[in-house]
Amino acid sequence: MPGFGLIMSMSMLTELDNDVIRFPNERTFASMLGLIPTCHDSGEKKAVGEKTNRGSKQLGPMIVEASWVAIQKDKGLGAYYCDCCQRMKPHKAIIKMARKLACRAYAVLKTKTKYKHEQP
Repeated sequence: MPGFGLIMSMSMLTELDNDVIRFPNERTFASMLGLIPTCHDSGEKKAVGEKTNRGSKQLGPMIVEASWVAIQKDKGLGAYYCDCCQRMKPHKAIIKMARKLACRAYAVLKTKTKYKHEQP
């Protein structure tokens, strides 16, 4: 996958203990990485943040860093990032991009298939 080098891949496999089946869907996988938005509700006030502090303290930031490489190497992911930047600030868009990349990694691990680059 674009952005996934040797260190990123080995860190993910070590953290998962080669057991991706324990995550029933992409949301729980993204939650383990800490790539879900924070939400604070108090009465009528609602506050939504970038990402939660929960999850893996190593893999979450590594996925974000891998996303910067992925948007340069995969044209489809690059187009998705540019589209997100039109609607939100770049630092929020890269978190959204990291979640998309994490969901793709989850799909590759779960189906045991080779990653295919997306065309814009």
